[in-house]
Amino acid sequence: MCTCCSESSIKVQPPVLIDNYKKGPVSRRTLKLEIDGMMCEIGCAGKIKKELLEQESVSSVIIDFEKGRETDYAIVEFDPKGNTTENIYGTVNAIADGKLYTVKSIETTYYRPE
Repeated sequence: MCTCCSESSIKVQPPVLIDNYKKGPVSRRTLKLEIDGMMCEIGCAGKIKKELLEQESVSSVIIDFEKGRETDYAIVEFDPKGNTTENIYGTVNAIADGKLYTVKSIETTYYRPE
């Protein structure tokens, strides 16, 4: 953990859920996680990306971080047969025993056969 990251007293609220549907391979699902608590690109964003990439069936993670912005994002692509939305966003909420980051909303893109 870097020194620019600090514990906060974030109260965990259930995330807002948004669903989208697109044509594409059903073996893929994309989540856009709106995350509070990221303070730096290397320590915080790097830690979140590392933890998400270690999850089963996650194929890619893109962190959209901008210094000074209240909320930042993680875009996660995974195979829904090997993992769940709840497990993936729960991974972010569980970092540092839930004291650093909170997923505020989850925009899920489901894919249907082309």
